[in-house]
Amino acid sequence: MNDSTLSGSGKYQRRPGPFGPALALLPKGQQPLVLGGATLASDAIERLVDNGFSQLPVSDKSGRIIGVFSWKSFGKRVADLHATKIKPTELPVREAMEPARFIGPEVYIDTETDWGDIDHILVGSTDELHGILCIADVFGRLNDFAEAFVLLFEIEHEVRDMIREVCDDAMVTKMIDEMNLPPNSRRPSDLEEFTFNQYSSLICNKNNWDLFQPLFDSTRELVNADFGEVNELRNIVFHFRRGITPKDTDRLRRFRDRLRYDRELYARQSLGVKELVTLLD
Repeated sequence: MNDSTLSGSGKYQRRPGPFGPALALLPKGQQPLVLGGATLASDAIERLVDNGFSQLPVSDKSGRIIGVFSWKSFGKRVADLHATKIKPTELPVREAMEPARFIGPEVYIDTETDWGDIDHILVGSTDELHGILCIADVFGRLNDFAEAFVLLFEIEHEVRDMIREVCDDAMVTKMIDEMNLPPNSRRPSDLEEFTFNQYSSLICNKNNWDLFQPLFDSTRELVNADFGEVNELRNIVFHFRRGITPKDTDRLRRFRDRLRYDRELYARQSLGVKELVTLLD
């Protein structure tokens, strides 16, 4: 194994990243279907079709995994036998399988797996199979993280734009100077240097809330709670603490959309006030 997370005790330590450990990447509730080596290829194909699978592990009489029956391996066997009278569908799957490739359950796939060469890998060992990890599972996980990263990027931009719509540069500088920061922490010089938590601290500060309340048209406690939830999701995403779920991305999307809607309403109201002042003048 080449994984740099191997500790002195011989156990793998979890590290941040969307690539593992392999066991954590397996679809929830996956129950591997294993074929006996004597299973006819016709029966195996029926199981592939019925379950929407692309491959199935094959075991010997003792239950140890000896290979994988897949559309690819069967197709190659059909090509091998095209000049014979042997019907490939009547072969036992052990005659039309490919070698099984394994990865340990605690290993990170970016250190052990070349997805340019394979489209699936077995998680576990010949004696203990935890499941099958397909390239679609990996791409799905990466897509979830990518979507969350984009949403967080958009949220931070919306928050900065909101602050600038309410405050000029001098006001922002004054607020930054008055921020209560933890000991030994560096004070940001502008909004681009803020942590996400600092955005909510500035907006929900009691001394600043009167400026921002018309924009959010909500209570300070509720806005602060929403920022807190999003900040927690941000920490999960940026530190890869767990997989990202549709519920997570939906929460981020709703927060982003709410910020955009609040900005739009505030802009309309501000425009209405300016028009009224112009008419009075």
